[in-house]
Amino acid sequence: MKRFLMLMLLVLSFSLQTSAQTSTQKIEIFTRLWGFLKYHHINVAAGKSDWDSVFMANIEDIRKTDSKEQFNRQLLSIIEALGPVEKRVAVKPADELFTGNFSDGWTKSSFLNATLKTRLREIYDYRNQGPNRYIKLQNMTADYSGENPYENIGFPDIQHRLLFLARFYNAINYFAPYKYLIGKEWDSMLSRFVPEMIAANDTTSYYKTLLKLAVALNDGHSQVSSSRNHSIIKDNVFGKYTAPFHTAIVDGNVVITKLANDTLCRKANIRVGDIVTAVDKESVSERIKRLKPYVSASNENSRDHYLNWVFFDTPDQNQQLTLKRAGQSHSTNTTCILITEKKWQDIANYMGNETGYKTIGSSIAYVYAAQIWKGNLEQIKTLIKSKQAVIFDVRNYPNNDDFYSIFDMFLPEGRPINYSLVFSPEHPGYFKWELSPKLGDINKNIYQGKVLILADERSQSQGEYSVMTLQTIPGAVTIGRQTAGADGIVTLIPMGGNLTISYSGYGIYYPDRSGTQQSGVKIDIPVKQTLEAVLQNKDLTLDRALEYLSGKGIN
Repeated sequence: MKRFLMLMLLVLSFSLQTSAQTSTQKIEIFTRLWGFLKYHHINVAAGKSDWDSVFMANIEDIRKTDSKEQFNRQLLSIIEALGPVEKRVAVKPADELFTGNFSDGWTKSSFLNATLKTRLREIYDYRNQGPNRYIKLQNMTADYSGENPYENIGFPDIQHRLLFLARFYNAINYFAPYKYLIGKEWDSMLSRFVPEMIAANDTTSYYKTLLKLAVALNDGHSQVSSSRNHSIIKDNVFGKYTAPFHTAIVDGNVVITKLANDTLCRKANIRVGDIVTAVDKESVSERIKRLKPYVSASNENSRDHYLNWVFFDTPDQNQQLTLKRAGQSHSTNTTCILITEKKWQDIANYMGNETGYKTIGSSIAYVYAAQIWKGNLEQIKTLIKSKQAVIFDVRNYPNNDDFYSIFDMFLPEGRPINYSLVFSPEHPGYFKWELSPKLGDINKNIYQGKVLILADERSQSQGEYSVMTLQTIPGAVTIGRQTAGADGIVTLIPMGGNLTISYSGYGIYYPDRSGTQQSGVKIDIPVKQTLEAVLQNKDLTLDRALEYLSGKGIN
């Protein structure tokens, strides 16, 4: 009897598990089909029906279908309701398009019958070639302004949560240039997040799911944000208070590098150079493991950098720390400060000074790329011309167009900076290559000195593009560490309630079409960060640059 009961429990457990898996798989296929019709069927593109309402009206019935036949009938009825497809000349993508992101394997699923597969093929062959209500190409990236923003939705119910997941999934599937870099995680994206969306039964768990959704893209540009309240996600998930100091993470060690509130740190016996080993009795390694799933990055080097930004965030006004100093450990309690009390420059740890430039030794000009602007441009040019070498520090975020005005003194002829990968509106899932305009002009009197570029994980997006621009200078040498690997304009997918998830909206590649996303820009002389260097406040990248120039007789 005992054996029989155990066997029955095992069968029941397997049955429930199979049922749950089948339900998830049905939602997956419906999500893909809904997105496929949204971007391919001419009548959906024309806005003849509210496509979100179609999702909402069918999702529960899809979940409850109890046979393959009923499931297929439900899907086919959605297609039939759209009316016949006008059969003109079948559309074929041009041969020169980038095909690395295109995938239609789901249309061959064993869940779909032959009739449904034929209809999908027909819709694809005679797909929409005109404007689409839900997507348009604007400034080389996707514009989702045709979507319903659901501004006042509050905490969404299950149907809306699955709708926003479907919206996000299909936007990335068809219009994200770096989808192919996500890897195997993309194939299981829906099977992973459909159950999580269903299970997210309160605001905090929902926000956590959205953060994990963003992180899953392996894209440093992928963040969850709110246009109504910029801190609402962080406050809910991590807390609005933080420790009164700044840190760096090196090889799993968390080192205090700067004090944000001297008074509080002095009171708690906290000093620059202390190594944090535990926070509120949670070891640093455990805390890193717990927080990493919520921190977006394109590579692990930059993830450690961004992890510093939330590592000490807490809902509490006090924090217990265990610190190591000179080999000795001690515990202390500190009063926390509001996150908003920390200076953005200190959080990002960008390099700069008051003027944007300086002189090192007698022969080296040193320029902070983010501080080149029309007010100091001529002074910087004059300084560079008087020196045997110039070091451009791009461990910051240049966002001033005056930056590009410095290149006329370096380039012998016009040179393209990059290729961009831009989605093709007529062929969802395909992308076209666009070469950038040339920078510079014919110049027979260019600067003859050495040009060095410093970059590391602080160089992201426009920072990385600035490095690539400087790398067009003949003979330029780039020194440093792997950069953030997040290049291309930030593009927003509306997720309801003033929330968005962003991603890199177009691809950035070198003129030879080698990539920068995830890998970062090309580094000629790599420099590894060390714990000892951080403790001693050494700039190993600058030291290596000066060593390089010294070897050329420049000091």
